[in-house]
Amino acid sequence: MTQLENILQAIKLEPDNANHYNTCAVILYKQNKFKDALIYLQSAIKLNSKYAEAYSNLGAIHSKFKNYTEAIKLYKISIALNPKYSGAYTNLGNALNKIGEHEEAIHFHNIAISLDPKSANNYANCASAYKNIGRFDRAERLYKKALSLDAKHINAHFDLATVLLQQGKNEFGFKEYEWRFKKEEMQGHLQTYKEIYTRELYKGQELDGERVLIHAEQGFGDSIMVARYLFDLKEKGANVILYIRDELVSLFKDLDYVDEVHGRNDEIPKSDFQLSMMSLPLLFDAKLENIAKNYPYFTNDAKHKLKSKKLKIGIVWGASNTGESYKNKVYDLRHFTKMAKHEDIQLYSLQLGDDAQDIQKYDLQDDIIDLSPKIKDFKDTLSIINALDLIITSDTSVAHLAGAMGAKVWIVLQKVPDWRWGINENESKWYPSSKLFTQHSLKDFNSVFRQIYSQMQDEFKLKALDV
Repeated sequence: MTQLENILQAIKLEPDNANHYNTCAVILYKQNKFKDALIYLQSAIKLNSKYAEAYSNLGAIHSKFKNYTEAIKLYKISIALNPKYSGAYTNLGNALNKIGEHEEAIHFHNIAISLDPKSANNYANCASAYKNIGRFDRAERLYKKALSLDAKHINAHFDLATVLLQQGKNEFGFKEYEWRFKKEEMQGHLQTYKEIYTRELYKGQELDGERVLIHAEQGFGDSIMVARYLFDLKEKGANVILYIRDELVSLFKDLDYVDEVHGRNDEIPKSDFQLSMMSLPLLFDAKLENIAKNYPYFTNDAKHKLKSKKLKIGIVWGASNTGESYKNKVYDLRHFTKMAKHEDIQLYSLQLGDDAQDIQKYDLQDDIIDLSPKIKDFKDTLSIINALDLIITSDTSVAHLAGAMGAKVWIVLQKVPDWRWGINENESKWYPSSKLFTQHSLKDFNSVFRQIYSQMQDEFKLKALDV
């Protein structure tokens, strides 16, 4: 009998035992059967209204559903019932971290550590809260403490990677970044593309025309960012074969050091070796010393026809709504209103998806030209960027494409941006043609746009552009 079958049998024999219901819920939780787990936890609490662990576990279910307000309430009930239950404190800290209350999260994580100083999880969770307020030195120490207690703590390894990379400790950071393949979120991808991952891994072996399959396991921007290292692979003697997202196929086909490009709807091509795209930096430039060696690397003379004689600025304000940092990355289209109304500026929207409807929502259709109907893939975006004087964008794939092209691009970033943008820097080591505009305080994009308007006035000698 399985563990689940055993506990279900125990429930039949002792239907009034709250512990059995809680144990069953924990098993179901680990199997990602959260709705079923919730039912058993509710039964446990009905049988024992003072069951601290069950309240905390129920909070964890609500956190999985991103219902953090309810989760926080349940964690606090758990703590009130058992003030020495460290698991409830660290769970509460995690939920507060998710809603941006990082300082408060640190407080509860530290209580969890004091109650259970041998728990690697407690240190790793506290480290994440420090990471989110930009205390990377403190976060690094705590992640390392977690790993000293549990050398195989997957999330601590991966999160340490991002902290190291953020601080420019690239060689060690990229080594730790390989732990991404062990993360729970990656298991579905690994199973889907099992045929690729079971092939021999390329580790830098000498090559003489062997087919090396480079496959993208992350987002559009990631693929664009590390595409520069395909040149190094070709120099090594590889027959470079790409297997990437369909929207990138036409763009990557223009790279003369790539032999074949296949989309994910194509059959997986044959190869002698395989390597994930985001592992290219570790193999070819772990210290990021040659990052500008082949820059810019997406070059094409194709240019979209734009009639305006004004200063032509392309804008993007949204981002892919797939990551947890989405809300912090995006900003309101209304920040561009005075720019849109300026007599010497013509704005062009490169925004795709639901966010593109904001132009109509704010009645700016006479001031902003929506180019989204013209964009079918990234090659279309490239031809539009070629016709523009400046791109102003959120942290999204357009930022990476414009940067990789060597186009003039200003990237609007949250207070603690993604690791690839570094710490408190105005320039990007990945994209020398870019300029970074970072929040001074969380969620405050007004100050960012004051910087942008001032910079525009200085660079383009425009009439007053106050926010």
